[in-house]
Amino acid sequence: MENASKALIIAGAILLAIAIIGVGMAVFNNASDSVSGTDMSSEEVTAYNSEFDSYEGNAVRGSRVKTLINTVKQHNLTATDDSEKVQVLTAAGETEVSVDEVDVEGAASTTGLQETSNAIQSGRTYQVSFGYDPSSGKITTIYVVQQGA
Repeated sequence: MENASKALIIAGAILLAIAIIGVGMAVFNNASDSVSGTDMSSEEVTAYNSEFDSYEGNAVRGSRVKTLINTVKQHNLTATDDSEKVQVLTAAGETEVSVDEVDVEGAASTTGLQETSNAIQSGRTYQVSFGYDPSSGKITTIYVVQQGA
């Protein structure tokens, strides 16, 4: 009789452990579905980038570059997270823009963007290109290089 009661206790403990593991797996699967749902589809990335795509190219007039910077300002004001902010980096002539030499925080701030906009001359032409986040494909950096300086 004593062995039978011990066997029932052990069987109950095993069933309880299996139930706890099953509940844990269900919670894990639901959590991983929620996290993977935050990734952007290629259509969402295209829609996100389309806000800036029309400004890309060589010989972009300064007035269009100023409009682009205003678009970036509005975008950054509505960004919910700092990682969603777009930075604008500028250079004169045929120079390469080095991210290491630029105040990246200032390049995405409203004040930094206003200073950049003030430095853009409407009568000049600029080359506008983009830097993309390698994991998501979203535009994170806009490079503006003055042409013919």
